[in-house]
Amino acid sequence: MIKVTDLAYARFQAPDLDEMETFLKHFGLARSARTETALYMRATDKDHHVHITELGEPKFIGPAFYAADESDLDILSKSPGASNVEEINEPGGGKRVRIKDPDGFEVEIVHGIASLEHIPVRNSYKTNNGSNIRRKGELVRLEPGPVQCKRVGHIVLNVTNFNASDAFYKNNFGFISSDECQDKEGETIFAFNRLDKGKKYVDHHTLLTVPADEASLGHLAFEVEDINAIYMGHEHLKSMRYHHSWGIGRHILGSQIFDYWFDPLGFRVEHWTDGDLLNNDIPMGNTPADTALDVQWGAGAETRIAKIPKKPRMANK
Repeated sequence: MIKVTDLAYARFQAPDLDEMETFLKHFGLARSARTETALYMRATDKDHHVHITELGEPKFIGPAFYAADESDLDILSKSPGASNVEEINEPGGGKRVRIKDPDGFEVEIVHGIASLEHIPVRNSYKTNNGSNIRRKGELVRLEPGPVQCKRVGHIVLNVTNFNASDAFYKNNFGFISSDECQDKEGETIFAFNRLDKGKKYVDHHTLLTVPADEASLGHLAFEVEDINAIYMGHEHLKSMRYHHSWGIGRHILGSQIFDYWFDPLGFRVEHWTDGDLLNNDIPMGNTPADTALDVQWGAGAETRIAKIPKKPRMANK
């Protein structure tokens, strides 16, 4: 087993790279590279790319996670079904090992991808809370337009065999449960998984696996600066007539303030901010599955399973 250090990116296929790039720019990403057959989009942090779209029939291919060291690639390459260590012949370079999960999603474990200069974040202001005044003499004046995504934060996979998928990701990549969710019989049927970095605080979850009749992408989530960014991004995407999925609200498990949208392929992408951070001093939680995906405030759980449109209405290019 190795211990991955973060989510790196997700890989998709789409028949129209222009359409995908237009949406992702409005969603808050920026182009880092593009070839005749693939699009690489970045966030404001230094990662070279956080989203890859290859030219082809609509498809979610799979997620990529960072290895701590190149030696981890050698270790993983010896696992059943894993590829050899490969040079990544794409913008950003680096090396990887590929392995398929129980549902056939191609998981990439990567190391050595080039980094880029950080992009300054607009519309960032200190908050004045009732008991913590942090902004004095500075006026909040927000510039309208696309919100900026800071990084890719987590991925949710709909899986056909939860126990097999849970074991695969934990046993191969070192994920640990922040919260496990039980049905009425007390059986754990899905889990919120975080990175294992010991005493270091990490996101409540980087990976969530949820049982479903058909394997698919649940959603891909991007962190934004604050609640202003959530609402500014919502208003911009709404003005461009993109298709909204669920939000705005605050989750229970993970506590993120969230807003979900559909991309041109009908996949869900999320803006989130203000999530919980945990380390290994925090005990695992157990929560009834029928309330685990509810909200503390905002758009209720009854609206979360919005119908995925065959073709979301697109913005004007």
